[in-house]
Amino acid sequence: MSGAGSRPGTGRTGVDRSPFPEDGLRHDALFYADDRDYRAAVGGFVEAGRAAGEPVLVAVPTHRLSLVRPLLDPLDGVELADMAVIGRNPAAIIATTLRSFVHRFPGRRVRVVGEPLWPGRRAAAYRHCVEHEAIINLGLADQSITVRCLFDRSRLPARALADVAGTHPWLVSGGVARPSAGYRPPRSVLRRLARPLPPPPGDALAEPVRPERLGSLRAAVAAVAEAAGLAAERVDDLRIAVTELASNALTHGAGPATARCWAAAGDLVCEVSGPGELTDPLAGRIPPPATGVRGRGLLLVHRLCDLVDVHVADGMTTVRVHLELPAARLVPAPRSAPDAVQGGFVRPAPL
Repeated sequence: MSGAGSRPGTGRTGVDRSPFPEDGLRHDALFYADDRDYRAAVGGFVEAGRAAGEPVLVAVPTHRLSLVRPLLDPLDGVELADMAVIGRNPAAIIATTLRSFVHRFPGRRVRVVGEPLWPGRRAAAYRHCVEHEAIINLGLADQSITVRCLFDRSRLPARALADVAGTHPWLVSGGVARPSAGYRPPRSVLRRLARPLPPPPGDALAEPVRPERLGSLRAAVAAVAEAAGLAAERVDDLRIAVTELASNALTHGAGPATARCWAAAGDLVCEVSGPGELTDPLAGRIPPPATGVRGRGLLLVHRLCDLVDVHVADGMTTVRVHLELPAARLVPAPRSAPDAVQGGFVRPAPL
């Protein structure tokens, strides 16, 4: 496997590790300019991991798989995943992929190189990708993992590159890792991103959330979804997600909650809103202890839905989920993802 090219922005085998912490999370970003840069960045990162005896996961979007697969096919200890599948909802990546990869190799350091935000990814996912990068610094701080994120410096807008610098403690350029001058504390980034959600349309389905009406609520949102053209298996996912959100509102809320559902901009959208404040940014992103009986509902919602918004304001919490309608879908639904570690692909971790 060859090393990197000579231009800044490329990855090299011998990245300077001196500024990195000895233990815990190492989270950095590398900007690439073209396919040559990309191959060099992935190849150098994988080569360094193999030299250190570290298991490596490469997670790139669908259109990049053919570019990197020749680098990886002959190698042991290296796995490949489609980021468009495992990361279709960026909020699910930590729980289903990053933490599970760490836990598969107890007592060993692991490394992951991926591209969670790429040119052409739908605009609605952008804020969620930035949130994901910030939350990595909270949710994986104590994990023995190196996460390198790749970004297209030629085609991503300037605001995206600024957000990359703000969410990655280290930037890699010319084979050298340096502290990011633009880095901001994760909670500061999350506060900046916490903007009000657009209001539901006036004709949205609105149903009260009550214990005795959960069955009718499921039927009502399913009817809206079916009328909008959501595939049958995704309607089942929506029923499960709405049940979890309604149950959370009944269990943890401080008063009456309301569920709403509508179709807009290529998505089937459903939300549950009620009194109470969900303030933990890791809720639904970090699996609870194996012995725990709570904390899996929102985790499941993140896994089933394409995007999940959580907004807290004025003593109210709204959790809004999006499922792409077939005409808008650009990546496969979860059931179309590879179902095992076969052909080099990684199965998402069980809940």
